[in-house]
Amino acid sequence: MAAKLKDLTSWTDRTGRDGLRSFTDDATGTFWLEQNASKTSKWAKFASQGHEVAWEFGANRRYTGRMLIDGEIYTPAEATKKFLQTEKQKSYG
Repeated sequence: MAAKLKDLTSWTDRTGRDGLRSFTDDATGTFWLEQNASKTSKWAKFASQGHEVAWEFGANRRYTGRMLIDGEIYTPAEATKKFLQTEKQKSYG
C-alpha cells in the first residue's frame, strides 16, 4: 500500500531516535513529521489522547505553518480554535 498524506497509518518512513512517522510529498517536496506524543506540549497531550497530529515542513525543511490533524490540514490558529479551546472559551466565541 502506498503512503497517503492524509492517512498517517499508511506512513512507513520513521525518524531516527524517536521513531516518529514521516511522509515526504514527492510532488511538492514537503515533509510531514508526526507529533511526538510523549512530549509535554499541548499538541503532544492532544496526540496522546489518540489524535493523529503531524507538522508540515517545506522542501527547505522549514516549518510551513500547517498541521495535519486526523486527516485534515489546518493552520495552528484554526486547529487551536477547533480542538483546544475550553468549554468556557467556546461559549464566548
